[in-house]
Amino acid sequence: MDERIAQNPHLEAMPDHAGPHYDVLRAALTQNGMSEEGAVQALNTSWIHQHDEWIQRWDQQAIDDDDAVEAQRQQQEEEQRVTQEQQEREQEHAEVGKKKPKMKDFDDAAVVSSYIAPRPSQYALHRIEDAEYVELWYFTPEGCADASKLQHTQNDDTFGLTKVDDMVTLKSVSSLKASRNVVPDADLSFQQMSMAKNALIPLMAKYEWTERAVNAFAQFFTLLEMHPHRLREYGERALLVYQARVRWEWHDQMKLGNPFNIGIMNNNLLQSIHRELLDKAQVNSLNEVSNPFSHFSFNGLLTSLFFSFNHPSNNEPCTALHVNCYCYVLTYAPNVATIMDAVIIVLATLSRLP
Repeated sequence: MDERIAQNPHLEAMPDHAGPHYDVLRAALTQNGMSEEGAVQALNTSWIHQHDEWIQRWDQQAIDDDDAVEAQRQQQEEEQRVTQEQQEREQEHAEVGKKKPKMKDFDDAAVVSSYIAPRPSQYALHRIEDAEYVELWYFTPEGCADASKLQHTQNDDTFGLTKVDDMVTLKSVSSLKASRNVVPDADLSFQQMSMAKNALIPLMAKYEWTERAVNAFAQFFTLLEMHPHRLREYGERALLVYQARVRWEWHDQMKLGNPFNIGIMNNNLLQSIHRELLDKAQVNSLNEVSNPFSHFSFNGLLTSLFFSFNHPSNNEPCTALHVNCYCYVLTYAPNVATIMDAVIIVLATLSRLP
């Protein structure tokens, strides 16, 4: 291996071989019959050849140095890549280990409970887990029975896209799809609301709602069940509507950052809802009184009247064979306003028959 060249020969200039520093070399050459000028030229030529060789060696040395640096850089990058991949695999393995369900130990003497509570749908549980509003019907016996039926028809391995915290993620389709049989809170019976509450409150605690929130909702339903409005006409219905509206409003305000204590009863709002229901019931009652025959079909009424008379030609009851009679009556049916008008039309029709 050639020794390394320490200095760049490109920066060197040819020395003055005619100067006093080269007298000895020139004298040696002139003693062999070479002239003084020839000796200087010979020294110049020798230096040029040696300098060119050094330049070639320097240039190759520079190339070799660059190749060595590049090889070292690539080696370092490869080592870093291998190290990073190893760390990523270890991290993925650690995360999988964390996510993998760990089977807990159990007591050999423990026995299953004598009562197993019905299980709500994955959709309802997903809503509870995300602290979202969900209808109470899902936690009633009817809702749990509906979920049990769907569980046998749906594949839990089917996934769909959903947005969580501004990120799109995959979740089981059964946890995203609401039931087509769901009943709005306001249309539940008071007993259904009470039964659903008994399942909802423990699930809130199970899915790590704050203790204050769980206690507030427990207080909320307790006040509804013990409220004296239950003894009043439409009182329970008013309490159901109050529950539906207030609980939904609580979730909306929670998202907006303006939550309120749902455990405090707003009796003014309850009174307003109660008056709303009473007014609606009164209007419906007045409509029924002002139009007592609104639920009858005039076509059916005319048909009954028509076939209750005897035909004037043979004094026999009218039958469906008298098509002209019946069609004439039905022609005027849309203009009938009272029962008496219907009777008059029937009589007039029969009087025209031969």
